[in-house]
Amino acid sequence: MSTQKFNYLILLLLLTPAILKAQPRPLSLSEALTLAEQNNLNVKSAEARVEAARARYRMTNSVFLPGLEASHTGMSTNDPLNSFGFKLKQEIVTQQDFNPDLLNDPGSIENFQTKIELQQPLLNLDGIYARKAAKNQLDAMSFQTNRVRLNIKYEVKKAYYMLELAESSVEVLQKSVAVAEEALRLTKNNAEQGLAKEADVLEASVRVEERKNQLLEAQNQRQSANDFLVYLLGMEFSEVIETTDSLIQPPMQVIIDRNSVNLESRSDMLAYQKQIEAGENMVKSNKMKFVPRLNAFGAFEWNDESLFGTSANNYMVGASLSWSLFSGYKNAGAIQHATAQLDEARINYEDYLSQSQIEINRATRKMELNYNRIQSSKLAKDQAQESLRIRTNRFEQGLEKTADLLMSEALTSQKELEYIQAIYNYKQAIFEMELLIEQDINE
Repeated sequence: MSTQKFNYLILLLLLTPAILKAQPRPLSLSEALTLAEQNNLNVKSAEARVEAARARYRMTNSVFLPGLEASHTGMSTNDPLNSFGFKLKQEIVTQQDFNPDLLNDPGSIENFQTKIELQQPLLNLDGIYARKAAKNQLDAMSFQTNRVRLNIKYEVKKAYYMLELAESSVEVLQKSVAVAEEALRLTKNNAEQGLAKEADVLEASVRVEERKNQLLEAQNQRQSANDFLVYLLGMEFSEVIETTDSLIQPPMQVIIDRNSVNLESRSDMLAYQKQIEAGENMVKSNKMKFVPRLNAFGAFEWNDESLFGTSANNYMVGASLSWSLFSGYKNAGAIQHATAQLDEARINYEDYLSQSQIEINRATRKMELNYNRIQSSKLAKDQAQESLRIRTNRFEQGLEKTADLLMSEALTSQKELEYIQAIYNYKQAIFEMELLIEQDINE
């Protein structure tokens, strides 16, 4: 094999992965939504917060469940009191141990103690209400996570059709470049035959460069739209997505009855309601700190002079009733703090509810306005296309100036882009309304 052929082979092998990776991936909107549900980082982060809230709720099981501890302790001492106590625990006390000389100076003694301790809560009202508050927080986090999913769904729909819009814009501008180049070719031919001036050629050349620059900008916008959609779907940034659901289709007008929308059943509203319930339970929990607590306890231990020995054992069981009568205004201050937080949560809920109603009213008007713009932009597009067709025919017959043809072509491209943009704006308004009412709208 020659060196040149070998180099070509190596270059082909190096470029093959990049070529394969650059192949567009056809993707429908439903497939994009499924990928986002599985891979979106914001959704995963929200799910992690739910798991953290569930873990905090499980920690409150300690209000009902016992605590069990095991320990093994080794000690050596010549302290008279502890020395005699160790002998009692080891059950090795003899009559001789009551000798005052031995009691006062017993010498060194070792004790190894193995102990199991059990603590059983019986009645802790503050802990019970704190547990209820933790459950409210878990429910609130679950509703917030659902809201995050719906918001990502909204963003994916917008990004998907933004990519489709960018692709359609590229196609329109590619046609515009082709028209401008053809006009330049015909203008040059006419100039060679003395039917056009050099200024006409220059004007046509400038028009071609302008349209190419606009095409380049549209291609950059398409790449940016692709990158953002890839990010939302949790895919590699090297992926190139090819949308399969068309943006250009006659849309149906959607009518929303604002009076039938129940905002209080929306996920984020339910989350607010659960947070208010959590605040109410925290106020009760702090008040219950003034109520006595009742707990039971028990212990079983082995004592021996040898490591891990079990020659003697004993047990102890009991119950304790504790009552915090005054804690330096700590409990009273906690009640005031929890009450203030509860008032703030209620005020924020009412404010958010009012803002959401305003958003629905605005979104409804936006849908109506954008639908009307579709109709008007379609008429303008059709008129511009017909005008361009007539001027093109006249230009080819030498009956139209180059400048007039280029102006007509520019107007046609502009109206086509405005029509596509109007359809996208209407779809975006529908997606926004879907998010606000948490219902899918069938166009």
